[in-house]
Amino acid sequence: MGLLGVQAASEALKLYYLDSFKYQLNEGASAFMTQIEKTTQNVVGGKIKMPLRYGRHGGVGNRADDGNLPTPNSRKTRQAEFDTKNIFARIQITDKAIEVSKSDKGAFANLLTQELEDAENDAKELLARQLFGNGTGVLCTVSSVNIGSKRLTVNNVDYLAEGQYIDSYTTGGIAHDTGMEITAIDEDNNYVFVDTVSTTTSNDILVISGNYNNELTGLGAIVSNTILYGIDRSTNYWLKPKTINVNGELSETVMQQGIDFAEKRAGAKVNFMACSYGVRRSYQYLLQSQKRQVNSLQLKGGWEALEYVGGSQVKVGIVADKYCPSGTLYMLDTNDLAIYQVADWDWMDRHGAILFPVSGKAAYEAVLRKYCDLGCSRPRGVVVLTNITEH
Repeated sequence: MGLLGVQAASEALKLYYLDSFKYQLNEGASAFMTQIEKTTQNVVGGKIKMPLRYGRHGGVGNRADDGNLPTPNSRKTRQAEFDTKNIFARIQITDKAIEVSKSDKGAFANLLTQELEDAENDAKELLARQLFGNGTGVLCTVSSVNIGSKRLTVNNVDYLAEGQYIDSYTTGGIAHDTGMEITAIDEDNNYVFVDTVSTTTSNDILVISGNYNNELTGLGAIVSNTILYGIDRSTNYWLKPKTINVNGELSETVMQQGIDFAEKRAGAKVNFMACSYGVRRSYQYLLQSQKRQVNSLQLKGGWEALEYVGGSQVKVGIVADKYCPSGTLYMLDTNDLAIYQVADWDWMDRHGAILFPVSGKAAYEAVLRKYCDLGCSRPRGVVVLTNITEH
């Protein structure tokens, strides 16, 4: 690695680890993340300004021999404008660890590698979850609280893990406890134990500490938020995706219905589907009940998907994602989706170094950052199937 010490560590973070970190977060976070473009287009001064076109051109029509020509009228355009979100990955190394490792290059490299792998894996999980969220960051809902044992009973522990710092809020957005550290999780009983709790009550929501209303505008927002990209969808119906309530077993007929709607009403070509694990099993059950072979497709980034063959024998990959809501299947044209970013992942080093001292501690830290958000240029081309019976 060359000379050891803080400068050597900074050079290693920049030269050896950054490209790998970028690749893993852009291509390894999830199959969904891999399929969509990452671009700086439409990003102006930290905001995403994305033109949304809808309707038909008014200057097209038939007339009599001596009739007036059609009246020109361009397709309608609305300017979507929304802020990029701020995502950080922060690592810390003690001064003692750096000093001790001076005599062992291998130990020093392993020290950095382990810290980065941990940050990388957690950042991938964070991104994968947010792609399906609605921007609020809600992880679960509290059903009861035992202050004495510092125990929260929640409706779902799937998105929680020991060591996370979490905040509790009322459904109206009033903060209760902030910075609670999860010390243990009892998955059998949906218990979450924290280091401290005082004002959290039943019906509160839990979020990653500091994340409330700061997360990506994920698919949950695209299909359900009343205000999307600053536009009120209660009066702008052209901005509404299609939701089909299956309310039962998955069928190829209802899947084709969703694909047909996307093409008929929005001109979208569904080329990717994301679902919960249970819905993937439901699709496998559907094919097996028809005594048909379950085939797979290879997607960009090396991800594997189940194969759906729709009308005109078009093959579409179906990928299960652990962060997709249960009983749900999203049908997407990935050409309409992009991660709009100020720039790709990079270290905060404007002060002249990647590693800098931690105030009040004998340690150094480095911070990776990315300013971005998920955008959909044609929300009406998104179709979501809900309430599918899972297997």
